[in-house]
Amino acid sequence: MILERIKQPIFSNLNITKGSTPIPHFGRYDSAKACTISLNPSDREFCDKNGNILLSEKERLCSRAKLNRLDNEELNDSEAEIVLQYCDDYFQKNPYKSWFNKYERFLNCFELSYYDNSVVHLDLVQWSTTPFWGTLTKEVQEELLRKDVPFLKAQLRKSFECIFLNGLTTVSEVSSHLKIDLQELDIFLIGKRNSKIFFGQYNGARVIGWSPYLQSPAVGGYSNIQKVAQIIKNENEKI
Repeated sequence: MILERIKQPIFSNLNITKGSTPIPHFGRYDSAKACTISLNPSDREFCDKNGNILLSEKERLCSRAKLNRLDNEELNDSEAEIVLQYCDDYFQKNPYKSWFNKYERFLNCFELSYYDNSVVHLDLVQWSTTPFWGTLTKEVQEELLRKDVPFLKAQLRKSFECIFLNGLTTVSEVSSHLKIDLQELDIFLIGKRNSKIFFGQYNGARVIGWSPYLQSPAVGGYSNIQKVAQIIKNENEKI
């Protein structure tokens, strides 16, 4: 199933990042006991701010340029295996640290880590898009979700202990598409700003979400992220 997903060509008219490949997961799926879920990967996983494909020591994942494949070409089995190996080894190579390391600080409070393979990152949509997700038309978003959410559901048949959802948009989209019934708790997470924490269950996994987006400047630095994580952890232990 996973190789068939990776082998897919880039679909036209869906704003999929040129030269990219599908990203089934970030990190070691098989060994992970928890997962984080977001909407879709950033195009910075494949290209720089000017849209140039990352190659050699700068690359994070396996692009079509590395495989000498055009966007409309399907990958073969051996090429899909190469893409998958890049996904498995993501945190041992050149991860997008400005995004993942803030989440990492949060996860550390739960004695979890991307870097020790206890956490894997998944997405509702496995394609990166250019421009980013929030600027896509509703029609494009819905078509990408229609194509890709079934793959995520299959991934979540694995018995994870915990699923983490970062930010109100992610909480809303993931809970809606996976039909997760969430308990909502109003709480002050950052200063006097009112925030929400969400708790639920999915396929035996504990689902924990929160409204502030950890990578937002409004959250502040790593010390604030750690404080947010500790408050959420304490509330989770009460339930």
